[in-house]
Amino acid sequence: MATRTRKKTLGVWIAATCAGVLAVGLAACAPTMNDNPAREDGPALDVRLPAPNENGIVTADQWEAVYPNEYATYQQNGENTGGKEVSEDYPEIKVLWEGASYAEAYHEPNGHTYALKDVSETPRDPQLASCLTCKSSEFIRMQSADPTLNKAPFDDILAQVSEPISCADCHVDSPRDNGAVATRQFFIDNVGDAAAGLPAGAMSCGQCHNEYFFPGENKAADNPWKSLAEATPDAILANHNELGYVDHVNPRTGAEMIKVQHPEFETNYGGEMSPMAQRGYSCSDCHMAPSVDENGNEYKSHLWVSPLENDDLIANDCANCHADIKAEVAAIQEKTVEREHAVAARIEGLIDATEAAIADGSLAGESLDAVRDLHRTAQFYWDFVMTENSEGAHNSELTEETLDKAEAAVDEAMALIG
Repeated sequence: MATRTRKKTLGVWIAATCAGVLAVGLAACAPTMNDNPAREDGPALDVRLPAPNENGIVTADQWEAVYPNEYATYQQNGENTGGKEVSEDYPEIKVLWEGASYAEAYHEPNGHTYALKDVSETPRDPQLASCLTCKSSEFIRMQSADPTLNKAPFDDILAQVSEPISCADCHVDSPRDNGAVATRQFFIDNVGDAAAGLPAGAMSCGQCHNEYFFPGENKAADNPWKSLAEATPDAILANHNELGYVDHVNPRTGAEMIKVQHPEFETNYGGEMSPMAQRGYSCSDCHMAPSVDENGNEYKSHLWVSPLENDDLIANDCANCHADIKAEVAAIQEKTVEREHAVAARIEGLIDATEAAIADGSLAGESLDAVRDLHRTAQFYWDFVMTENSEGAHNSELTEETLDKAEAAVDEAMALIG
Protein backbone atom coordinates (compact mmCIF):
# COMPACT_ATOMS: atom_id res chain seq x y z
CA MET A 1 0.00 0.00 0.00
CA ALA A 2 1.37 3.41 -0.91
CA THR A 3 2.04 5.94 1.81
CA ARG A 4 -1.07 8.05 2.27
CA THR A 5 -0.94 11.66 1.22
CA ARG A 6 -2.67 13.26 4.18
CA LYS A 7 0.54 14.80 5.49
CA LYS A 8 1.04 16.40 2.08
CA THR A 9 3.63 13.72 1.34
CA LEU A 10 6.73 13.36 3.43
CA GLY A 11 8.16 16.53 1.98
CA VAL A 12 5.49 18.92 3.16
CA TRP A 13 3.25 18.19 6.14
CA ILE A 14 5.44 15.62 7.89
CA ALA A 15 8.29 17.94 7.14
CA ALA A 16 6.48 21.06 8.22
CA THR A 17 5.87 19.69 11.67
CA CYS A 18 9.35 20.71 12.77
CA ALA A 19 8.57 18.19 15.43
CA GLY A 20 10.66 15.17 14.90
CA VAL A 21 13.89 13.38 14.40
CA LEU A 22 14.06 10.38 12.11
CA ALA A 23 14.53 7.20 14.09
CA VAL A 24 14.89 4.11 11.99
CA GLY A 25 16.75 2.00 14.50
CA LEU A 26 20.29 2.47 13.19
CA ALA A 27 23.10 4.19 15.02
CA ALA A 28 23.41 7.90 14.38
CA CYS A 29 26.13 10.48 14.75
CA ALA A 30 25.80 13.29 17.25
CA PRO A 31 24.53 16.58 15.84
CA THR A 32 26.98 19.41 15.51
CA MET A 33 24.82 22.46 14.87
CA ASN A 34 24.22 24.73 17.84
CA ASP A 35 20.61 25.75 18.47
CA ASN A 36 21.66 29.31 19.31
CA PRO A 37 21.48 31.54 16.24
CA ALA A 38 24.18 33.92 17.48
CA ARG A 39 27.03 33.87 14.97
CA GLU A 40 30.61 33.44 16.05
CA ASP A 41 31.92 34.48 12.63
CA GLY A 42 30.72 36.64 9.79
CA PRO A 43 29.65 40.27 9.74
CA ALA A 44 28.55 42.00 12.92
CA LEU A 45 24.79 42.31 13.22
CA ASP A 46 22.66 45.09 14.62
CA VAL A 47 20.72 43.19 17.26
CA ARG A 48 19.12 46.11 19.04
CA LEU A 49 15.69 44.99 20.13
CA PRO A 50 12.98 46.29 17.79
CA ALA A 51 9.93 47.86 19.37
CA PRO A 52 7.28 45.28 20.23
CA ASN A 53 3.80 45.57 18.77
CA GLU A 54 0.64 46.37 20.71
CA ASN A 55 0.51 42.81 22.07
CA GLY A 56 4.08 42.92 23.30
CA ILE A 57 5.94 40.84 20.72
CA VAL A 58 8.48 41.59 18.02
CA THR A 59 7.11 40.29 14.73
CA ALA A 60 8.99 38.30 12.10
CA ASP A 61 8.96 41.24 9.68
CA GLN A 62 10.83 43.37 12.23
CA TRP A 63 13.74 40.91 12.25
CA GLU A 64 14.19 40.81 8.45
CA ALA A 65 17.13 43.22 8.31
CA VAL A 66 18.89 41.58 11.26
CA TYR A 67 18.45 37.96 10.23
CA PRO A 68 17.84 38.08 6.46
CA ASN A 69 18.59 34.40 5.79
CA GLU A 70 16.44 33.13 8.62
CA TYR A 71 13.64 35.50 7.63
CA ALA A 72 13.77 34.55 3.94
CA THR A 73 13.60 30.84 4.68
CA TYR A 74 10.84 31.37 7.24
CA GLN A 75 8.77 33.12 4.57
CA GLN A 76 9.21 30.13 2.28
CA ASN A 77 6.86 28.23 4.58
CA GLY A 78 4.15 30.22 2.85
CA GLU A 79 4.58 27.93 -0.15
CA ASN A 80 3.21 25.02 1.88
CA THR A 81 -0.45 25.15 0.85
CA GLY A 82 -3.10 23.15 -0.91
CA GLY A 83 -3.84 20.25 1.41
CA LYS A 84 -6.97 18.17 1.29
CA GLU A 85 -9.38 16.44 3.63
CA VAL A 86 -7.67 13.54 5.41
CA SER A 87 -10.79 11.41 4.99
CA GLU A 88 -10.10 11.23 1.26
CA ASP A 89 -7.21 8.91 2.07
CA TYR A 90 -8.53 7.70 5.40
CA PRO A 91 -12.31 7.22 5.20
CA GLU A 92 -12.24 5.20 8.44
CA ILE A 93 -12.05 8.37 10.50
CA LYS A 94 -15.67 9.16 9.64
CA VAL A 95 -16.63 6.07 11.67
CA LEU A 96 -13.94 6.01 14.36
CA TRP A 97 -14.22 9.70 15.22
CA GLU A 98 -18.00 9.84 15.02
CA GLY A 99 -19.28 12.12 17.74
CA ALA A 100 -16.24 14.40 17.45
CA SER A 101 -15.89 17.41 15.18
CA TYR A 102 -12.81 15.79 13.62
CA ALA A 103 -15.11 13.32 11.85
CA GLU A 104 -16.71 16.26 10.06
CA ALA A 105 -13.54 18.16 9.15
CA TYR A 106 -9.92 17.10 9.36
CA HIS A 107 -7.99 19.07 6.79
CA GLU A 108 -4.30 18.96 6.08
CA PRO A 109 -2.81 22.11 7.58
CA ASN A 110 -0.83 24.61 5.58
CA GLY A 111 2.58 25.86 6.68
CA HIS A 112 3.17 27.47 10.06
CA THR A 113 2.77 30.96 8.60
CA TYR A 114 -0.89 30.08 7.98
CA ALA A 115 -1.57 29.02 11.58
CA LEU A 116 -4.05 31.80 12.32
CA LYS A 117 -5.69 31.58 8.92
CA ASP A 118 -6.17 27.83 9.19
CA VAL A 119 -7.67 27.90 12.68
CA SER A 120 -9.97 30.77 11.73
CA GLU A 121 -11.29 28.91 8.68
CA THR A 122 -11.64 25.38 10.06
CA PRO A 123 -15.17 23.96 9.77
CA ARG A 124 -14.73 22.56 13.28
CA ASP A 125 -15.78 26.03 14.50
CA PRO A 126 -13.64 26.64 17.61
CA GLN A 127 -15.55 28.32 20.43
CA LEU A 128 -12.93 29.28 23.03
CA ALA A 129 -9.77 31.37 22.73
CA SER A 130 -7.71 28.54 24.24
CA CYS A 131 -7.64 27.09 20.70
CA LEU A 132 -5.11 29.84 19.91
CA THR A 133 -2.57 28.49 22.40
CA CYS A 134 -0.24 27.15 19.73
CA LYS A 135 -1.28 29.44 16.90
CA SER A 136 0.20 32.75 18.02
CA SER A 137 2.64 33.96 20.66
CA GLU A 138 0.50 37.11 20.89
CA PHE A 139 -2.21 35.07 22.56
CA ILE A 140 0.36 33.55 24.93
CA ARG A 141 1.35 37.04 26.08
CA MET A 142 -2.27 38.04 26.51
CA GLN A 143 -3.22 34.82 28.29
CA SER A 144 -0.25 35.04 30.64
CA ALA A 145 -1.44 38.45 31.77
CA ASP A 146 -5.07 37.37 32.00
CA PRO A 147 -5.65 33.58 32.27
CA THR A 148 -9.42 34.08 32.02
CA LEU A 149 -8.92 34.75 28.31
CA ASN A 150 -8.77 30.98 27.74
CA LYS A 151 -12.55 30.99 28.02
CA ALA A 152 -13.09 34.18 26.03
CA PRO A 153 -14.99 33.82 22.74
CA PHE A 154 -12.61 32.60 20.05
CA ASP A 155 -13.61 35.22 17.47
CA ASP A 156 -13.17 38.08 19.96
CA ILE A 157 -9.54 37.20 20.67
CA LEU A 158 -8.77 36.20 17.09
CA ALA A 159 -9.64 39.76 16.06
CA GLN A 160 -6.94 41.05 18.41
CA VAL A 161 -3.99 39.01 17.09
CA SER A 162 -2.29 39.02 13.72
CA GLU A 163 1.09 37.30 14.07
CA PRO A 164 1.04 33.55 13.40
CA ILE A 165 3.72 31.14 14.59
CA SER A 166 6.95 33.09 14.17
CA CYS A 167 10.17 34.21 15.85
CA ALA A 168 8.69 35.06 19.26
CA ASP A 169 7.33 31.54 19.72
CA CYS A 170 10.81 30.04 19.90
CA HIS A 171 13.08 33.01 20.68
CA VAL A 172 10.94 35.31 22.84
CA ASP A 173 12.02 38.75 21.57
CA SER A 174 15.78 38.42 21.37
CA PRO A 175 17.08 35.54 19.23
CA ARG A 176 20.75 36.34 19.90
CA ASP A 177 20.27 36.29 23.68
CA ASN A 178 17.76 33.46 23.99
CA GLY A 179 18.61 30.99 21.25
CA ALA A 180 15.78 28.49 20.89
CA VAL A 181 13.47 28.19 23.88
CA ALA A 182 9.98 27.04 24.79
CA THR A 183 7.47 29.76 25.66
CA ARG A 184 4.38 27.67 26.57
CA GLN A 185 4.56 27.52 30.36
CA PHE A 186 2.34 24.46 30.78
CA PHE A 187 4.73 22.43 28.64
CA ILE A 188 7.82 23.80 30.39
CA ASP A 189 6.33 22.91 33.78
CA ASN A 190 5.44 19.38 32.72
CA VAL A 191 8.87 18.61 31.26
CA GLY A 192 10.33 19.98 34.48
CA ASP A 193 13.98 19.46 35.38
CA ALA A 194 14.40 17.03 32.48
CA ALA A 195 14.47 20.03 30.14
CA ALA A 196 18.10 20.59 31.11
CA GLY A 197 18.99 17.32 29.40
CA LEU A 198 17.08 18.00 26.19
CA PRO A 199 18.30 19.99 23.17
CA ALA A 200 16.82 23.44 22.87
CA GLY A 201 15.32 22.53 19.50
CA ALA A 202 13.37 19.70 21.11
CA MET A 203 11.78 22.05 23.61
CA SER A 204 10.95 24.84 21.17
CA CYS A 205 9.27 22.53 18.65
CA GLY A 206 7.87 20.14 21.26
CA GLN A 207 5.96 22.90 23.06
CA CYS A 208 3.28 22.72 20.36
CA HIS A 209 3.91 19.32 18.78
CA ASN A 210 2.69 17.31 21.73
CA GLU A 211 -0.38 15.58 23.13
CA TYR A 212 -2.33 18.29 24.92
CA PHE A 213 -5.84 18.75 26.22
CA PHE A 214 -7.97 21.41 27.92
CA PRO A 215 -8.98 20.12 31.35
CA GLY A 216 -10.35 22.07 34.27
CA GLU A 217 -12.64 25.00 34.67
CA ASN A 218 -10.27 27.48 33.06
CA LYS A 219 -9.85 25.41 29.88
CA ALA A 220 -6.13 26.13 29.81
CA ALA A 221 -3.93 23.86 27.70
CA ASP A 222 -2.10 21.13 29.59
CA ASN A 223 -0.39 17.80 28.97
CA PRO A 224 -1.76 14.53 30.37
CA TRP A 225 1.67 13.81 31.84
CA LYS A 226 3.93 15.45 34.41
CA SER A 227 7.36 14.11 33.47
CA LEU A 228 9.15 12.54 30.52
CA ALA A 229 8.68 9.15 32.19
CA GLU A 230 4.92 9.71 31.98
CA ALA A 231 5.03 10.99 28.39
CA THR A 232 4.26 7.52 26.97
CA PRO A 233 1.09 6.05 25.47
CA ASP A 234 0.50 3.78 28.47
CA ALA A 235 0.98 6.49 31.09
CA ILE A 236 -1.01 9.06 29.13
CA LEU A 237 -3.96 6.68 28.84
CA ALA A 238 -3.71 5.85 32.55
CA ASN A 239 -3.67 9.55 33.45
CA HIS A 240 -6.70 10.26 31.24
CA ASN A 241 -8.53 7.34 32.85
CA GLU A 242 -7.67 8.49 36.36
CA LEU A 243 -9.04 11.94 35.54
CA GLY A 244 -12.10 10.45 33.90
CA TYR A 245 -11.37 12.69 30.94
CA VAL A 246 -13.66 12.47 27.91
CA ASP A 247 -13.33 14.30 24.60
CA HIS A 248 -16.45 12.88 22.96
CA VAL A 249 -18.84 9.94 23.18
CA ASN A 250 -19.21 7.47 20.34
CA PRO A 251 -22.94 7.59 19.55
CA ARG A 252 -23.09 3.97 18.42
CA THR A 253 -21.32 2.26 21.32
CA GLY A 254 -21.63 4.82 24.10
CA ALA A 255 -17.86 4.61 24.69
CA GLU A 256 -16.28 7.71 26.21
CA MET A 257 -13.44 8.54 23.86
CA ILE A 258 -10.09 10.34 23.97
CA LYS A 259 -9.06 12.31 20.88
CA VAL A 260 -5.28 12.31 20.59
CA GLN A 261 -3.69 15.39 19.03
CA HIS A 262 -0.18 15.09 17.51
CA PRO A 263 2.27 13.44 19.95
CA GLU A 264 5.56 14.03 18.13
CA PHE A 265 7.33 15.16 21.31
CA GLU A 266 6.17 12.16 23.31
CA THR A 267 7.06 9.75 20.50
CA ASN A 268 10.60 11.10 20.41
CA TYR A 269 11.40 12.13 23.98
CA GLY A 270 8.95 10.30 26.22
CA GLY A 271 9.94 7.25 28.24
CA GLU A 272 13.02 5.54 26.80
CA MET A 273 13.11 8.05 23.89
CA SER A 274 13.57 7.29 20.22
CA PRO A 275 16.99 6.10 18.99
CA MET A 276 17.78 9.49 17.45
CA ALA A 277 16.71 11.36 20.58
CA GLN A 278 18.91 9.07 22.65
CA ARG A 279 21.84 10.22 20.51
CA GLY A 280 21.19 13.87 21.22
CA TYR A 281 19.39 14.97 18.08
CA SER A 282 16.81 17.71 18.32
CA CYS A 283 13.85 18.32 16.02
CA SER A 284 15.66 21.27 14.48
CA ASP A 285 18.81 19.28 13.67
CA CYS A 286 16.81 17.32 11.11
CA HIS A 287 14.03 19.69 10.09
CA MET A 288 16.02 22.96 10.18
CA ALA A 289 19.37 21.83 8.90
CA PRO A 290 22.34 24.20 8.60
CA SER A 291 22.63 26.13 5.35
CA VAL A 292 25.22 28.45 3.80
CA ASP A 293 24.31 31.66 2.01
CA GLU A 294 25.94 33.11 -1.10
CA ASN A 295 28.51 34.92 1.05
CA GLY A 296 29.57 31.75 2.82
CA ASN A 297 27.77 32.54 6.08
CA GLU A 298 26.31 29.52 7.85
CA TYR A 299 22.82 29.87 9.28
CA LYS A 300 19.98 27.63 10.37
CA SER A 301 17.24 27.32 7.79
CA HIS A 302 13.79 28.29 9.04
CA LEU A 303 12.00 26.49 6.23
CA TRP A 304 10.56 23.50 8.06
CA VAL A 305 11.03 20.59 5.69
CA SER A 306 11.59 16.89 5.80
CA PRO A 307 15.25 15.91 6.16
CA LEU A 308 14.64 13.61 3.19
CA GLU A 309 14.30 16.70 1.01
CA ASN A 310 17.72 17.93 2.06
CA ASP A 311 20.36 16.13 0.00
CA ASP A 312 23.19 18.03 1.70
CA LEU A 313 22.02 16.90 5.11
CA ILE A 314 21.73 13.30 3.92
CA ALA A 315 25.21 13.36 2.40
CA ASN A 316 26.90 15.15 5.31
CA ASP A 317 25.10 13.58 8.25
CA CYS A 318 22.54 10.84 7.63
CA ALA A 319 24.78 8.93 5.21
CA ASN A 320 27.37 8.42 7.93
CA CYS A 321 25.10 5.75 9.37
CA HIS A 322 22.36 5.08 6.81
CA ALA A 323 23.15 3.51 3.45
CA ASP A 324 19.82 4.59 1.95
CA ILE A 325 17.77 6.52 4.47
CA LYS A 326 15.03 7.37 1.98
CA ALA A 327 14.39 3.70 1.29
CA GLU A 328 14.51 2.85 5.01
CA VAL A 329 11.96 5.50 5.89
CA ALA A 330 9.70 4.56 2.98
CA ALA A 331 9.65 0.94 4.18
CA ILE A 332 8.78 1.94 7.74
CA GLN A 333 6.03 4.27 6.60
CA GLU A 334 4.50 1.78 4.20
CA LYS A 335 4.31 -0.82 6.96
CA THR A 336 2.87 1.69 9.44
CA VAL A 337 0.18 2.97 7.09
CA GLU A 338 -0.85 -0.56 6.18
CA ARG A 339 -1.20 -1.46 9.86
CA GLU A 340 -3.07 1.76 10.63
CA HIS A 341 -5.68 0.86 8.04
CA ALA A 342 -5.87 -2.74 9.25
CA VAL A 343 -6.31 -1.76 12.91
CA ALA A 344 -8.86 0.91 11.98
CA ALA A 345 -10.88 -1.75 10.13
CA ARG A 346 -10.83 -3.94 13.23
CA ILE A 347 -12.03 -1.07 15.42
CA GLU A 348 -14.83 -0.45 12.90
CA GLY A 349 -15.76 -4.10 13.28
CA LEU A 350 -15.81 -3.71 17.06
CA ILE A 351 -18.12 -0.70 16.77
CA ASP A 352 -20.50 -2.65 14.53
CA ALA A 353 -20.48 -5.68 16.83
CA THR A 354 -21.01 -3.59 19.95
CA GLU A 355 -23.91 -1.70 18.42
CA ALA A 356 -25.57 -4.93 17.32
CA ALA A 357 -25.09 -6.60 20.71
CA ILE A 358 -26.59 -3.61 22.50
CA ALA A 359 -29.56 -3.65 20.14
CA ASP A 360 -30.33 -7.36 20.62
CA GLY A 361 -29.85 -7.16 24.40
CA SER A 362 -26.94 -9.60 24.55
CA LEU A 363 -24.53 -6.96 25.89
CA ALA A 364 -25.40 -4.90 28.95
CA GLY A 365 -24.32 -4.00 32.46
CA GLU A 366 -20.73 -4.67 33.50
CA SER A 367 -19.94 -6.50 30.28
CA LEU A 368 -21.02 -3.51 28.22
CA ASP A 369 -18.97 -1.20 30.43
CA ALA A 370 -15.92 -3.41 29.89
CA VAL A 371 -16.39 -3.43 26.11
CA ARG A 372 -16.77 0.34 26.04
CA ASP A 373 -13.59 0.70 28.06
CA LEU A 374 -11.73 -1.56 25.64
CA HIS A 375 -13.10 0.43 22.69
CA ARG A 376 -11.73 3.59 24.30
CA THR A 377 -8.38 1.87 24.88
CA ALA A 378 -8.03 0.41 21.39
CA GLN A 379 -8.89 3.65 19.65
CA PHE A 380 -6.59 5.69 21.87
CA TYR A 381 -3.58 3.53 20.95
CA TRP A 382 -4.50 3.60 17.25
CA ASP A 383 -5.05 7.37 17.34
CA PHE A 384 -1.70 7.92 19.06
CA VAL A 385 0.04 6.45 16.00
CA MET A 386 -2.32 7.79 13.35
CA THR A 387 -2.05 11.43 14.44
CA GLU A 388 1.73 11.39 14.98
CA ASN A 389 3.10 12.94 11.84
CA SER A 390 5.99 10.69 10.88
CA GLU A 391 4.10 7.48 10.01
CA GLY A 392 6.38 5.49 12.29
CA ALA A 393 9.68 7.02 11.15
CA HIS A 394 10.37 8.88 14.40
CA ASN A 395 10.15 5.77 16.57
CA SER A 396 9.27 2.61 14.68
CA GLU A 397 9.54 0.30 17.70
CA LEU A 398 7.12 2.36 19.79
CA THR A 399 4.80 2.61 16.79
CA GLU A 400 4.61 -1.16 16.41
CA GLU A 401 4.14 -1.73 20.14
CA THR A 402 1.35 0.82 20.30
CA LEU A 403 -0.55 -0.69 17.37
CA ASP A 404 -0.11 -4.13 18.97
CA LYS A 405 -1.86 -2.82 22.10
CA ALA A 406 -4.70 -1.44 20.01
CA GLU A 407 -5.25 -4.82 18.42
CA ALA A 408 -5.02 -6.62 21.75
CA ALA A 409 -7.77 -4.40 23.16
CA VAL A 410 -9.99 -5.16 20.14
CA ASP A 411 -9.40 -8.90 20.62
CA GLU A 412 -10.36 -8.70 24.28
CA ALA A 413 -13.51 -6.72 23.54
CA MET A 414 -14.64 -9.05 20.76
CA ALA A 415 -14.14 -12.03 23.07
CA LEU A 416 -16.49 -10.41 25.59
CA ILE A 417 -19.12 -9.81 22.92
CA GLY A 418 -18.85 -13.43 21.84
